[in-house]
Amino acid sequence: NVGEDCPVFEGVYEFCQISAGGSLAGAVKLNRKHTDIAINWAGGLHHAKKSEASGFCYINDIVLAILELL
Repeated sequence: NVGEDCPVFEGVYEFCQISAGGSLAGAVKLNRKHTDIAINWAGGLHHAKKSEASGFCYINDIVLAILELL
């Protein structure tokens, strides 16, 4: 779906790093009891699937954060 409903743009890799990294960092802080609440306003890209982008979402940062919390 990259190029279709998920257009390629300059900086897409960095965008994914920031989005997923924010969610993962929040999950790590929760796991380590460094915070009670974590919000990633740049995250929530829940349409992405395991192996492909979908619905304007390049990476499913929510699942990555949940896996970190487990």
